[in-house]
Amino acid sequence: MGAFFTAILAKIVSLAKWFGLLAVAVFLGAWDLLRDLVCWVFEQCLTAADAAIAGANLDGVACWGCGGGGLPAEIVNMCGLLGVGDAVAVIVGAILIRLVLQLIPFTRLGS
Repeated sequence: MGAFFTAILAKIVSLAKWFGLLAVAVFLGAWDLLRDLVCWVFEQCLTAADAAIAGANLDGVACWGCGGGGLPAEIVNMCGLLGVGDAVAVIVGAILIRLVLQLIPFTRLGS
């Protein structure tokens, strides 16, 4: 009779161990799912930012840097070869980003 209860107790212990391993596996799966979800959201934000940057029309800003009407054609050509228009576009973009970031709450304008 004692062997019967020992066998039943062994089955209960093995069942409890199995439930413990199942709980650990479920937790690890949920953790991987949460981590992948965070990475997916971050990737989607970067994709949206990439699409916004690609869709921005900066031709007017790039041409403004060295496209002055009073400049000789040689100077305009050299400015284009040196990339002055692209540099001006990057600087203007940085200034605009700084101004937009200053509009975030709890930051003060003018810093």
